[in-house]
Amino acid sequence: MLKKFFTYAVALFAVFAVFTSCADDNGGDAPFVPERDYDLNPTLRPDPLHKHALADQNNDLLNLWFYQYVFEYTSVGPDLKTPVRLTGVISMNPAVFNREVKPTHVMLYNEFTTSKHGERTSQDEIDDIGLYLNKFNNCIAISADLYGWTLTEDKPQAYSCSNITAQETVDCWDAAMQILKQLKFDVKGLPIYNVGYSSGALGAMAVQKYVDANRPDIEFTGTFVGGGNYDLEAIYNDYIETDTTGYVCALPLMLVAYKETYNIPCNYSDIFREPLASHIDEWILSKDYGTWDINGLIGPEKHVSEILTPEACNPNSPLVQPFIEKFRENSVCGPSQNWQPSTKTQFFVYHSTGDLYITFKVGLDMANYLKDKGCNVSVTLVDHGNHVQYGLLYFTLDTQLRMTGREFELPDGMTFDDLKALILNK
Repeated sequence: MLKKFFTYAVALFAVFAVFTSCADDNGGDAPFVPERDYDLNPTLRPDPLHKHALADQNNDLLNLWFYQYVFEYTSVGPDLKTPVRLTGVISMNPAVFNREVKPTHVMLYNEFTTSKHGERTSQDEIDDIGLYLNKFNNCIAISADLYGWTLTEDKPQAYSCSNITAQETVDCWDAAMQILKQLKFDVKGLPIYNVGYSSGALGAMAVQKYVDANRPDIEFTGTFVGGGNYDLEAIYNDYIETDTTGYVCALPLMLVAYKETYNIPCNYSDIFREPLASHIDEWILSKDYGTWDINGLIGPEKHVSEILTPEACNPNSPLVQPFIEKFRENSVCGPSQNWQPSTKTQFFVYHSTGDLYITFKVGLDMANYLKDKGCNVSVTLVDHGNHVQYGLLYFTLDTQLRMTGREFELPDGMTFDDLKALILNK
């Protein structure tokens, strides 16, 4: 047991190392991945990618080399009618790619918040999806880049616009299934897992909602979501009522996306205070800055009332009402929702009670919504640190272990804080 624990502990340290190098380094020194030529047929990257920031022993342990097929497919734009060409990616570790082992399952991975050129799944060489492609997890992973990225990067992203995200992701899934068949990867009958953290959790639940209503042919064995913004109206109200946010770029990113995507008639000076109001094009729409850069530009310690105008801080104002209407349409739980999730899918809902980015109460509401609809739900609501720390040090490891039929267990007498101290002081 102890040997297995320390194997997982080293793996967890590697997960932390990768995410630290990715999540916190969005500044000007971050490597820019050149624009790729996207063909109509899937393009295999010529060499296996690897997490070059890790020590060799951690690469050997996790086998963080992986292959990716990047492909184009046809989906729809923000109006859910106009055809657009988008990109997606199929990823697998060398053992699966070389047919040395059979894939154990297929994972639909919904990526978390990105804001900068070159950060999407098909572009970023130090991408979080690689953490699911290690020796413990012989899966084939599928992920959509979504509208506003790669081929459509000159357009605003539809950030947290879950109805659009769901349609585009399912279209990506369909294209990937055709490609895997062409490549002679037999995935028929394998368990399918739907995974997402943070805004990716909203995406995963939006996909679940879409599939349950429209695609009886797609049945997820398990859906894993953590730290999600499932009820957008409730999160907006929480930010306003508490006048605090641990992640100052989140609300601006969402408000800008909703204004642009749904053509809400207002000016940015109506919504935002200076200096943000005059810099939306540069700081957000240009996609020249990562999320941590945007936090710094706005002011990382600012209260919500210092970011939004008084009218934008009033949920009942004429300015805010069109946003609230769209928040309700794109939420996946809350008073405005009444969809029926599949009772055949096992749901795993994670949220740290110490999350300062998105209140854990929304995670609890999501879990209760699923329970009220008769679903099988496993809920993990514990204080394992703030939003990013929890996602890196717990969610990623626990979900991949559960997908392979195992659970993360601490030795008797050891707390999660002890484990974090062990890893971070390594």
